[in-house]
Amino acid sequence: MDRAELTLVIAGALVAAVLLGWAIGAIAARLGGHGGHGGGARDLVDRLARSEEARRAAEARLAEVEADLGARLAEAETERAAAEASLARERAATEAVRAAYRDGKPTEA
Repeated sequence: MDRAELTLVIAGALVAAVLLGWAIGAIAARLGGHGGHGGGARDLVDRLARSEEARRAAEARLAEVEADLGARLAEAETERAAAEASLARERAATEAVRAAYRDGKPTEA
């Protein structure tokens, strides 16, 4: 056996040792419940459950905000209608004063 063959044998033994160590580690991880494909699926399921819970909470908050804004909008529309009615009354009174002033008649204040 010359130097090149010895190098190939040692390299092959090292590659075999690495592969064997990787396989044993993967088996141990699967048996211990840490890592492997099962752990990733569990993590995804947990993340999905948390995101669904967050979505439900966000939808509930959205409903609260929509209800609050709807009530505030109704109140603002009521105030606007009252202001428009008051403005219409004041415009009518102003027009009556203007007409009386043009006609030279005294008005009641």
